[in-house]
Amino acid sequence: MTPQHPQHLDDVLSLIKDAMADGAALAIVGHGSKSDWGYPVAEARPVVLDRLSGVIDYQPEELILTVRAGTAMTEINKALAKQNQMLGFEPPDLGELYGANNPSSNKGSIGGVLATNLSGSRRLTAGAARDFLLGFEAASGRGERFRSGGKVVKNVTGYDLSKLICGSFGTLAIMDEITLKTLPKPEATKSLIFPADDLAAAGKHIAAILATPHEPSAAAILPADMAAKAGYDMAKMLVVIRLEGFAISVNARADALLALYAGGDEIDDKASQSLWQLITNTVLLADSQGDIWKVSCPATAAPAIIQGLKDILPKDLPLRYYADWAGGLLWLDLPSQVTPADVAYGARLRQILADHGGGFAQLIRDSNITRQYLPAFQPLADAQFGLHKRIKAAFDPMRVLNPGRMHHDI
Repeated sequence: MTPQHPQHLDDVLSLIKDAMADGAALAIVGHGSKSDWGYPVAEARPVVLDRLSGVIDYQPEELILTVRAGTAMTEINKALAKQNQMLGFEPPDLGELYGANNPSSNKGSIGGVLATNLSGSRRLTAGAARDFLLGFEAASGRGERFRSGGKVVKNVTGYDLSKLICGSFGTLAIMDEITLKTLPKPEATKSLIFPADDLAAAGKHIAAILATPHEPSAAAILPADMAAKAGYDMAKMLVVIRLEGFAISVNARADALLALYAGGDEIDDKASQSLWQLITNTVLLADSQGDIWKVSCPATAAPAIIQGLKDILPKDLPLRYYADWAGGLLWLDLPSQVTPADVAYGARLRQILADHGGGFAQLIRDSNITRQYLPAFQPLADAQFGLHKRIKAAFDPMRVLNPGRMHHDI
């Protein structure tokens, strides 16, 4: 079926109304860079939003950027860089992760970033993508135009639909005009690296550092094999702490932390940025032949979750993983199902997660047939599932927009 490329929100509304009249569904994508995340929308009319593109208004002095949803991240990053600014939630570029399965993969669009609530390493201290979305204009699955929020931080009248739309994977509405809060780029960046005996010790080390007044902006944990891939040969686990801000402050905080904790070392701005790109963009696992899982969990539970996975994996198959968000985000490489009879390691993972405080395990990249037998997204409790269905019915009663992209029957 030939994809439609609407150029205006009125075009989008027309496509939705036509689909409603015909009892059809629409498969909505931005640039298609994250199409392998979740489920394909079956028997749907493809709609590509790449022509809903361009910067509408940028006020660097007010830290406000208004763009259209299909605007490429490369264009946004270029505009921000000219003003020495950035998006504070550090949106990852998953191009390398999806490159093997999706040859057309690219850095994607801002609409795709927000639709997936895709947030990078700075999410630990700055917040998620949804926290930077000030307002938007969109078309609902009812074929109705609506707005939420505005162009100033204090505009909070009415329901905060920005929090709802972010992470909805295009199942509730199609966004066009988007207003974001921007931040100045830090003058200097420096990372500190510390050895740790194991994941539990690494987590305690990070917790102690976060309790100091030295304000790290990000904290990650790399096992020895992942550290070696990043260019740091370590016999032990590697704790990575990032400091950002004015140069004099960054240097003083780095010196203070190195004095507090023996055995650490520092890497300069350029090396620091390269290392965090590997971590944030999941490049360290991009060469995996297995499935890639994204697990959000209590940071204190991470060691038990990893040990539980090691206990169920074959002895000749070492677990490849690393942790971001101070241990609260685990990126895992698990064996993929090739036949229905294969062990469903994703199901085991979710049970281990439930046994240690709960969390969310998403199948980010399926290398074979795993998502045919396991939900790609964390299964919802009955009450949550019912709430999701009611929200879907309110925005899209005829299930026109990306039905089944996240959960079957929604």
